This record gives sequence, C-alpha cells and structure tokens, in this order.
Amino acid sequence: MTVVLAVSLAMLGAAAALVLVRLYRGPSNLDRIVAAEILLVIVIAGVALESARQRTTTYLPLLMILGLVGFVGGVAVTRFLSRDSDEPEAVVREQPEAYEPREDREQS
Repeated sequence: MTVVLAVSLAMLGAAAALVLVRLYRGPSNLDRIVAAEILLVIVIAGVALESARQRTTTYLPLLMILGLVGFVGGVAVTRFLSRDSDEPEAVVREQPEAYEPREDREQS
C-alpha cells in the first residue's frame, strides 16, 4: 500500500507542476480557469490520498466542501467572464431593397 501511495503522490505532484505551468502561461483566461479547476481537483485527490494513508474518514467533510467551493467558484467565474461577451455589439443592418415584382411572374 505504501508503494501505491508514493506513486500516486508522485503522479499528483507531476500533474500539479504541469497545471501550474498552464496556469502561468495561459494564453487565455479560459485556460487559466480550467487550470485552476484542475489544480483544485488535484488538491482534493491529495487530501483523499492522505485520508487513505491514515485510514480515517475525518477528511471527508473537507473533501465535500472543497468540491462544492470548486464547483460554485468555477461557475461564478465563468458566468462573470461570459457576461462581458454577451453584451450586444452595435448592430448595423443593411436596408432591404425596395420590393419590385419580378417581371417573369404573372400578376393576378
């Protein structure tokens, strides 16, 4: 069990390092939001591994709270950023040409 925990922690550490690079480099805010969400999931997995190592369930409420905060925070930030792009731009409509009946049709 100790080997599995050590390998799991090493994989989580490598994943966290890669996510931190994505969080730093971006290039857009959406990439940074996704990276922050993934980093929170990695933290949750680390706490769960620590709970398994200690063979205790005292960390379960913390895991639930972290999951809820991550979900609500992600939705709030995404909604905030999408509000800026939802504003209508100046719409320039072309004026339709005057209706002229086609000459090839018979008029009744």
